[in-house]
Amino acid sequence: MTVLLVTGGLVWDGASAAPRDLLLRDGHIAAVLAPGEGPKDVPRFDASDRLVLPGLVNAHTHGHATLMKGVADRWMLESSLTNGAWMGGRRDAETIRISTLLGAVEMLEAGCTACYDLFFEFPGPSAEGLATVAAAYAEAGMRAVVAPMVADRALFEVLPGFLDTLPDDLRAQASAFRLAPAAQTLAALRDAFASVTPPSGISFALAPTIPHHCTDDFVTGCRDLAASRGLRLHMHIAESKLQALVARRLWGMGPVHHIARLGLLGPHFTAAHAVWLEAAELDLLAAHGATVAHMPASNMRLGAGVASVAAMRARGITVGLGTDGCNSADSLDMAEAMRLASHLSRIRDVPREEWLAAADVLRMATEGGAAVLSIEGGRIAEGAPADLALLDLGHRAFVPLHDAANQAVTCNTAGSVREVFVGGRQVVVEGRCLAPVAATLRDRARDALAELMERLAPSRALAARLEPHVVAYAEREGRAALPFARKIPVESSLA
Repeated sequence: MTVLLVTGGLVWDGASAAPRDLLLRDGHIAAVLAPGEGPKDVPRFDASDRLVLPGLVNAHTHGHATLMKGVADRWMLESSLTNGAWMGGRRDAETIRISTLLGAVEMLEAGCTACYDLFFEFPGPSAEGLATVAAAYAEAGMRAVVAPMVADRALFEVLPGFLDTLPDDLRAQASAFRLAPAAQTLAALRDAFASVTPPSGISFALAPTIPHHCTDDFVTGCRDLAASRGLRLHMHIAESKLQALVARRLWGMGPVHHIARLGLLGPHFTAAHAVWLEAAELDLLAAHGATVAHMPASNMRLGAGVASVAAMRARGITVGLGTDGCNSADSLDMAEAMRLASHLSRIRDVPREEWLAAADVLRMATEGGAAVLSIEGGRIAEGAPADLALLDLGHRAFVPLHDAANQAVTCNTAGSVREVFVGGRQVVVEGRCLAPVAATLRDRARDALAELMERLAPSRALAARLEPHVVAYAEREGRAALPFARKIPVESSLA
């Protein structure tokens, strides 16, 4: 039996912060105690001058993208999708491991103890890839839900009329780019899930990418596979206006209506982004008990728009907070995600009551994320997992200290995190991850990336030629009207 008494900290319990001692036993919080009430004869950890938070939970990221930090600049979502195959493509197991570990270490050192990783393999999912990602999170000391991200239709074939806009040579190359048929990918997924046993603290899920990137047969195949294995489902929904418009062209309805018709919705389902949804679609998510992963950083970075988080919460939808991947948000800092979520809730013309309070945002980053992952974490309470992030109250974010929760959201940065515990085991000391591999990751990532980028040069060059055409298409087709808006219109006199 392992026991540790964490003493002297300012503990946030989901509502307020107060001096408390925490008794940790066998990976869980055995008791939340008034200062000095703990047993005298057990090992102690001095948390004086620390704000103790539940471990932050990243509700949506992409471990394969960590090697692509800083690649994008003025990319919209469709730019990112155009470049997706080469950014995540044709990697050996060691490169997959390094990319995953790099993200895990960054998250742990920022106080994040669990994540939902929608990882991508090109040309398709494999048992080796699934096992490698799962083992990497375990090696880092982090909890994770690992979900292969899959589709059976490529971007260029799902944008109505897009191929006709291309020069002949590009049209031929774009037309030739196809993903594996549904049956082949579903078979690979079945084999992977059947043959790989996740390590302790790791579980599996399934992530069909985007509704119109998946045929109905593929969606229902994913639905049935997930149901047969008790897996959660996570899907990008209406991230951009173009996606909302394409859904209406293909099916005469919004994407949530379409996937509801296919039987995808339920408490096991998470809608990522959910920016361009109408009220009736939010009602459907709420009625089925689905959750939402909110990514303010990438929504801004890609110019996607502002999600209606207040409207989701008003319907009782549980919202978790995520960073997205380094290909579209660049940073895996949940402190940044919290601050942006708080500030973006104020940008829309809504009553002040709909603005997110600091405590709301903290709960989204802890309890909300835990609900999205369907894990027990995200709270400091008796019986909860001992997943803790200890922030330095001497850090500039908390000097002077007025309201710890407010400052954790509005002032804080990842640099304030000094210690992290996962399941009662310390995994970060003095702001550095204890996993042995962390010390050599920088050099390993550099070497892996040099080889990878050389191998991917032809596909990257093709994507660079296609990207301006995709952007032109998206900007032109995206001018079509919807009965709701998620971006601030520009006055014609200022355009």
